[in-house]
Formats: sequence, C-alpha cells, structure tokens
Amino acid sequence: MQKHKLNKTTVFRFRQFCRAAYAAFNSLHRVVNIGRLASYIADRQLHKSAVATAFCLALLPVQSWAQADDTLDEHTLPVVDIIVQADTLFGSPEPAAVLTAEHFSNSSVRTLGDLIAMLPGVDLRSRGGNDVQGDLAMRGGSFDQTVLLLNGINLTDAQTGHHILDLPVDISMVQRVELLSPAQLMARGIASFCGAVNIVVCEEYRDHLLAHLSAGSYGTAKASLLATKTAGPWAVTVAGAYNRSDGYMPNTDYHHGSLFLQAARHSSRHDWHLQLGGQTKDFGSQAFYSIAYPDQFEATRTLTGSLLHIRRWQDTRMETALYGRLHSDRFELFRDGYAVAPAWYSGHNRHLSSISGLRSRLSRKLGIGQALAGVELRREGIWSNVLGEPDSTLHAPYTHAVSRLNATLFTGYAVTLGPLQAEATALGLYNTAMGFDYGLSLSARYRIARNAHLAASVSRAHRKPTFTDLYYQSVNHVANPALNGEHSLTAELSAHYTPRHFALQATLYHRAGRDIIDWVRSPDEEIWYAMNHTAVNATGVDLSFSYRPQHALQPSVGGCYSYCHINRLEGEQISAYALEHLRHKAVFYAALSPLPRLRLKADAEYRLREGVYTDGEGNLCNYGAAWLLNAVVEYTLTPLRGTALTLYAEGRNLLDTQYRDHGGVPQPGRTVMAGLKLNMDKQ
Repeated sequence: MQKHKLNKTTVFRFRQFCRAAYAAFNSLHRVVNIGRLASYIADRQLHKSAVATAFCLALLPVQSWAQADDTLDEHTLPVVDIIVQADTLFGSPEPAAVLTAEHFSNSSVRTLGDLIAMLPGVDLRSRGGNDVQGDLAMRGGSFDQTVLLLNGINLTDAQTGHHILDLPVDISMVQRVELLSPAQLMARGIASFCGAVNIVVCEEYRDHLLAHLSAGSYGTAKASLLATKTAGPWAVTVAGAYNRSDGYMPNTDYHHGSLFLQAARHSSRHDWHLQLGGQTKDFGSQAFYSIAYPDQFEATRTLTGSLLHIRRWQDTRMETALYGRLHSDRFELFRDGYAVAPAWYSGHNRHLSSISGLRSRLSRKLGIGQALAGVELRREGIWSNVLGEPDSTLHAPYTHAVSRLNATLFTGYAVTLGPLQAEATALGLYNTAMGFDYGLSLSARYRIARNAHLAASVSRAHRKPTFTDLYYQSVNHVANPALNGEHSLTAELSAHYTPRHFALQATLYHRAGRDIIDWVRSPDEEIWYAMNHTAVNATGVDLSFSYRPQHALQPSVGGCYSYCHINRLEGEQISAYALEHLRHKAVFYAALSPLPRLRLKADAEYRLREGVYTDGEGNLCNYGAAWLLNAVVEYTLTPLRGTALTLYAEGRNLLDTQYRDHGGVPQPGRTVMAGLKLNMDKQ
C-alpha cells in the first residue's frame, strides 16, 4: 500500500486489497485507488457515509510488476462486485423506495413536503403551502400511523401526528429519503403500524457552500444557507432557512425559520454524529381544523437533538443513540387581533410535549449468519391546559400533565445462503400506561440475477394512541381515554429490476388492521368522537421507475403509480381520517438540457381521494380527482472553478386546479416563483 497526498486529501493506493472482514470499513470516507477507478463511480460512491455502505468497484486494466524481473506486463482484471451489507439496516431488504438527490434535482420539488410526496404510496395532506402544515400518511393509513425518522432517529410526535413535519430541516440539506416497511423497521427496534419515512440529511462530507434566495406569488420569500467544513476526520455542517408569505387567501399568512447543526467524526473503528436543530412557525390556520371557525391561528416551536456513536470490531458493530425532542404548540381558535372571541371561549390551547430516549443495538456474526440484539427506553410526556390529567403542582399556563415510558427489547437473526437472504426479528414493548405488546417480522430476499431480485415479508406491528386521541376536548371534539392500541398484520411482495441506466420496482401489499383509532361523527351532528373501528384492511400496489441514459441532452425521466383499496365498515358515520385516502396516485417527472447551460424540468401528478368533506354551506362533497402540473426553467453560470450560479423561474399548479387535500381548506392555485442558487465546492 502506498499513501499519497492529493489536494490535501489522503489517497490510499493498493496493489492488492486485504480480504479481512474489517478491510471495507477501514476504507470508508477515504479515497481508495485499486489500479484505476472509474471516476463516475468514485464521485457517486466514495462520498457515501457508513449509514449506507454498498459499493461496486469497476477495475480497469492496471499495471503490475513481475516478481522475477522488472519487465512490465499488462493484465486485464475481471470485473469484481464487492457487496457490503447496509451498515444500519442489519442486512434487511433494501428500503421499499428511495429518492436520492439525483432524483429530486430532476423534478420541480422545492420543499421537504414536495419531496416526500414523490414517494410511491405516500399521501401528504397539506393544509397550507410550503410545508406550513401537512399530515403524512402512507399506504392508506392515517397520519398518526406513520413514523418519521431523521437520520434514523425516531422523532415522531406523541401529542399528534399533525406536528410530524415540524422539523428543523430545509430541502437543501436532504441527501436521501427512504420509505421503510414495518418489517424493515423491526430491526431498528421500532414497531410501526404502516411504516416510516427516513430523511437523511447532511451526509456528504466535503467543503461546500450552498445559498438560495427566491420570491414570488402572495408575497412569498425564502432564504437558506448551508455550509460544510471538513478537517481531517471531522465534518461540521451548519444550515439555516427562513420562509414567509402573506398567504394565498385570508388568514393563511406564515413565518417560519429553522437552524440546524451537525458535527461528525469518522474513523475505522468509531463514528460520532451530533445533531442539534430548532424551528419556529407562526401561521394563520384558515378553517384548518373546522370549517365552522375560519379565524384560527397556530404557533409552534421545536427543538431536536441526538448523539449517535457507532463502534466497530472485526465481526461486531454496536450503535448507541441518545435523542430528544421538545415541541411547543399554541392554538388559537380565534386569532388575537384578527377576530373577536365569543364569551364562551375560555382561551387558547397550549401544549408542551417532549420525547427522550436511549437506544443501544449490537450486531455480531454468529454461526452462519448475523445476530442482533437491542434495547430502547423512550419517555413521552406532555404539559397542557387541555390534554392529560389535572395537576395542581403545575404553573400557568399548564394545568394538566401526563407521561408514559416505553421499554423495548428486540432481537433478530439474518442469514445469507447463496442468492437467498432471510431475516427474522422479534420485538417486545412494555408501556407503563397500556401494558405489554409485541411485534414480529419475517423477510426474505432472493437474487434472480445480478440486477434483479424478489423480496417478501410479513410483520405484526402496533400503535399507541396519541395524547390528543386520549384527552382532547373542545366544543366539537370528545376524546376517549379508554381507547385501545391499534394492531396491524402486513404482508408484502416486491420485485426489483435495475439494468444499466434504468430502475423498476413493484410492490404488492395487504394490511389487516384492527382497533383502528379515528374521529367520527354522524351526518346530522357537528361533534366528533374518538373511537376504535373493529377492522380496516388495506390492499394496494406501488410501482416506480426511473431512466437516465447517457446522452448529450442529459435526459432524466421517472415516476410512480400507487393504488390503494380500503375495506371500510358499513354505516353512515363520517370519518375524519381513517377512511380518507388516495385511491389512485400517479406522478411523472422529466428533465433535459436542450442547451449546455439550460435545464428544463416538469412534473405532473394525478390523485383521486376517497372520502367526503363539509363545505362552507354545510353540504357534503366528495374530494374527487385532481391534476397538478409544475414546471421549472434553470440557467446555470460557472463564473469560477468550483462555483455554479443557477437562475430559475418556476410555476406550480399551472392548470390552476381547485382541489382540497383536507376538509374545507382550498389549496393554492397557480403560483410563480423566481430565484437563484449559489453552489460552491472547494477544489
């Protein structure tokens, strides 16, 4: 092995590569040259972190020296596939779907919500533009049945799923978004009713600066900045963003900002990841929760933090994570200074919720496979003037409080037998408020060919009621402290085909759910009641594809189609969440460069939502179908080496479609934005 310095970057050049089990890990986050490495593979693969380490080195003709003399011989080595199991998924089948930076850079997405909505089977029900508030659901489930992970850390809100997207994350930070099934989550010690979305941010460790400014319709303006600095094994990323608007209709104005810090240290044996973030949001909530009260307002504050340590031995890996989230919420049914509250209005709702946890997971080669064991302690609590049990020891404005502790033990075993990979995982959870529950998963993956495989899984999972389900009382809501937890049994079958420049994936699933929690009312009433449905089953299919050939126009196309059918209960009750879903969803995006500096991007979406809502006159209306069309024109300048300045203009909902994602809240019509992006990389 020879060690060289190239542009202050350490380069390891091998004449042969050690076969020891730790060899691949020792080369992580270092430039490794075995002979001559194809540059397009190096650029794409060597910047990946230990979170997902699966790479293929293409060996081209190299020079070698004969042992007997100095005669120079040329040898052509065969192509060798080096496959390493994912470092965080414990050999589980690959995520149900993945969107990388390459995917969403070729579409018109501009917010984190836009990006998540591109995933097959995902339903993001927005109540306002630009991620003001959105309910995240997947595969026919409700917004409380989906888990959200940030760099693998479970930050799902325990108060209500309405706040699941209150994260200090701007789209400029996102490197990858993963869709995970319940079976794939079990090895993380998480039992999720429907699955999870994992947002991976700040994964590229290189000296980098990205600035973004934009402005457009309805007085909308946004500014964001991201900077990463590396020093030896250390990398520090700081990112901030601010967004504001006057609103697309009365009382839909907003202001929100975020700040995020990540510090990471990588070595052959240890990884450290520190994340700290904060977000503030203030937004007019025109009829967000009830059409009868249009003058609503909400202000939220969010703090998140986590510390992750990964320790590696020759055949062992140990991961320990300490994390927390603090969320403040002030909801005004009658906005101060905007509407006059009636005499019966007792005041605004105020909540301060928290989650904190410690998770440890150990995996080790054992026998013919890999064994896993882990434990997690997670506390969830809330202080409020509405939710929880009365507590006279609290100080104003809080008068109620409640907390619960979850203790989870999980274990699993995975084996690889030729082209077959199989894994079994078991999970047991004790909740101090609701007792014991468990989760199970079995999964298998069979490689048919080098670029094709089949996967199947079956899992049992559960969900505990949120504090809102259990305690929320208002003039038109009646909670139910006696609610049971939900349970699901999910079976999936998927096929993956990834030839050169092309990727195709299909997934068929069926989920049998019982004791489903929902808010329902009779057609002739205004009061919503929290209750358990006896059974709600979902059956569906998700299809996705992408194609990016090597061509002078740099074309890129892709998309997805999702179909979901829910077996609903007979009856006349109106459901607020559990029985409203996207039956059909189709997304298509395309991009090309007709000129060297010019990039054209467009995407179209078709959605057909089941369910009904009440309009302003009290009539029941079907959600129906909607067509959405977005387009972007970009022009990029390179004034300096390593610097790119991109000017762009975009239009969203160009067809000016009138539609609703939730209740009686109309979504924005046609909007236009223009802006610039500055991207600088150290050379």
